[in-house]
Amino acid sequence: MPTASVVIPCYNAARFIEGTVRSAQEQTIGDIEIICVDDGSTDGTLELLRAIAEKDARVRVISQENGGEGVARDRGLCEATGSWLYFLDADDLMMPQLLEKSIARAEQTAADVVVFRTIMLDDQTGEEYLCAWSFQRDWTSDDTFRPQDHPERLFNSFQNWVHNKLFRGSFVRNHDLHMQHVHRTADLLFTCRALSEANLISLLDEPLHRYRVNNGQSAMATSDRYPLDFYEAFLALRASLEEQGTWELYHDSFVNWAIDGVAFNLRVARNYEAYQRITKTMCEEGFDRLDIRGFPREKSDMLARYDQIEPLVNGDPHEALFRLATQCRDDFDAACTAASRARVHVAQLEQEVTRTRNERAHAEEEVAELRHVLGCVTSSASFKAGRALTFAPRHLAELARHVRNRTR
Repeated sequence: MPTASVVIPCYNAARFIEGTVRSAQEQTIGDIEIICVDDGSTDGTLELLRAIAEKDARVRVISQENGGEGVARDRGLCEATGSWLYFLDADDLMMPQLLEKSIARAEQTAADVVVFRTIMLDDQTGEEYLCAWSFQRDWTSDDTFRPQDHPERLFNSFQNWVHNKLFRGSFVRNHDLHMQHVHRTADLLFTCRALSEANLISLLDEPLHRYRVNNGQSAMATSDRYPLDFYEAFLALRASLEEQGTWELYHDSFVNWAIDGVAFNLRVARNYEAYQRITKTMCEEGFDRLDIRGFPREKSDMLARYDQIEPLVNGDPHEALFRLATQCRDDFDAACTAASRARVHVAQLEQEVTRTRNERAHAEEEVAELRHVLGCVTSSASFKAGRALTFAPRHLAELARHVRNRTR
């Protein structure tokens, strides 16, 4: 049994897949298996994976007809045999010590789930920045805790991503955790079940993963094809909580996370048809089935999201659309302000660079002038005569120093 299994679902990821798999191969823990599930790619991804596997026995390639992210990830999960499980997207990157550090934390704390931070990698610009919302801990000082210790913050504090979490293999298998077979938000049910059913959760306040964003080929960028997958994921999670008898315990965290999910998916909808499908479904049944209707504002942990969908809950989609447009405008204005401040800062830096260059040029001119003067002095007849007159005293002083050194 390998120490860890890294599961990578792949679909048309030829541009990234070699770097992604390499980041898994270069882990400081060598006893691992890397399971790559090609989900019916048409761009040469499968051929690249097979070429990688020929050179590294740790890499296993599974090929299947296109079934979506959830199906591919779950296939890899079923094939995984490692003591620890990690799930990596085909366009993301692992930092070299991701497994070593997260496994060490899990073993030290006996945790079933370890949550760590991630760095955002902009696919268009190459910019990297810390993802502050990869997990929130302003409500606790505990690094390791039981999920029931903080039930009101469990789901809405750690994201439903799998890529910033390590899972104990025996825990996942004993609880029969699986990825939901949907195209988007396929990890919500798995992750939230793991968080709520774990014996202990441990936080590792260190970035160990790079999450590629602003990628036009990602599942997020094609969200309009499956606009209600997130809703199906939340319904499945509620059903699971009710089956486990923990619905009341985690109710508030669930509803807050569902509010965030609805608001987020309305925000990222890229065509009006997708937006309409979400609003229609939510108004007709979703707000009731997710228990959002009637949820008090004072219990919201993200008021901007709550206020965005409140008009929809009250049956006024026009006001909801207006609030969404207002929020987008405010975000645009804030971005313009930030860009303006950045331009001002750059201009100030350019002025400072110009001033420094001018000062350096002036200093170099003064040094050159001093060297010229010194050259004139040392080549003059009077300087040479003075050197001749002082030769004897200088020579005697040198001899005296030499004698003193020998007698010590």
